[in-house]
Amino acid sequence: MRSARISRRRFLGVAKGVAVGGIVAAGLAGAVAGYFGGASSVAPETRTVTETVTQKAEAKPLRVGYVYVGPVGDYGWSYGHDRGRRWADEHFGLPVESFYLEKVPEAEVGSAIETLIGKGADLIITTSFGYMDQTAEYAEKYPDKYFVHISGYRSGAAGNAPQNMSAAFAEFYQLYYLNGLAAGAVTETGVVGYVAAFPIPEVVRHINAFVLGANYAYKKRTGRNIRAHVEWIFNWVAPDKARSAAIALIEEKNCDVLAFTEDTPSVLQVAEEYQNKERKVWSFSHYSDMREYGPKAHLTGQIANWGPIYLDFYRMVATKSWISVDIWGRIGDYVPYRWRKPVEESTAGQPEGVVYLAPLNPVIPEEWIAEIKERYEEMKELLFEPFSVEGNLGEPIRDQNGEVRISGSERADHQMLWSMDWLVEYV
Repeated sequence: MRSARISRRRFLGVAKGVAVGGIVAAGLAGAVAGYFGGASSVAPETRTVTETVTQKAEAKPLRVGYVYVGPVGDYGWSYGHDRGRRWADEHFGLPVESFYLEKVPEAEVGSAIETLIGKGADLIITTSFGYMDQTAEYAEKYPDKYFVHISGYRSGAAGNAPQNMSAAFAEFYQLYYLNGLAAGAVTETGVVGYVAAFPIPEVVRHINAFVLGANYAYKKRTGRNIRAHVEWIFNWVAPDKARSAAIALIEEKNCDVLAFTEDTPSVLQVAEEYQNKERKVWSFSHYSDMREYGPKAHLTGQIANWGPIYLDFYRMVATKSWISVDIWGRIGDYVPYRWRKPVEESTAGQPEGVVYLAPLNPVIPEEWIAEIKERYEEMKELLFEPFSVEGNLGEPIRDQNGEVRISGSERADHQMLWSMDWLVEYV
């Protein structure tokens, strides 16, 4: 998980040594091996690629090494990080050489770091929560190098990270709320579904944000609360499991809008199949623009561009201006104009910053497209937050046991979001 203080294995309650590679379809692999609680049973494959952007032949290039937990050929996590790597290289404007090792299990991240240092890397970026402790250890071992850990926290699990290490994350909960608004605006059954990887805080807060948004729109339309069902598949890349879960949600629970946290387009493809059978079922993009996999069924979605974050670190190393930071990129971060714009000028649905909405399907009623755009713009200035009474039609946010979690003028702070382990009452 991405929360401090307890291990991912302990949170999930999974046994040591769970395999991660055996069920993955051709061309796809897990995006965050750390979540599986053990090393892959499949022999790791490593691959290096060097991309050089030259401006002055005599200048020494910045050398950046990446460690990926999955293959760059997946359509989710590792693919997204590699897309960010290429974006940062292209926009750096100075000589840079970047290279990566892919499909690296947790237990082998140390040797991967050594390999990248052997290649002359000045900056090393590790892209799985499970890499955090060893990233901190190697940052201490190599004080003349710089390290960035993705999805953890700057201090390291043992609080031992030195000043040459930073942390970063691109966060989706705001976008999931907006997806929920779209879902609540189009659902005809009043029942939405979620295909979820693991019950960890990151996924839980995304489920909650999606359901809160869906309830906001549906209740405003009909006066009734939304109903939501979650199918846990306990895997990050499992297209067959995701497909079965999606079908079960549709056939057994009568869900007609499906969100998901699984790194393939499988859920969207299932929704498209139902659309082709003249049954309206809708879904979204996740991490990448997946419209081609479900052109009829695609409503919108959450997309990440890690490039601007990586470019920040490139610049700090190149200019010797390094500061150890903990970045949590949300809507409005790394955009040229952070102030909210009028609805008619909203950039919702356009690529910008580190996280943004996929294009909005015009099947969403105009008034709800306007609402989505208004909320998107307000989030840029932090004028609106999903985990607030305002985000729940003025009502306190309660969990499944009826306990009030957020009331009055409260908003979920970083700690609540980072460690969220409860589901909202509508699930």
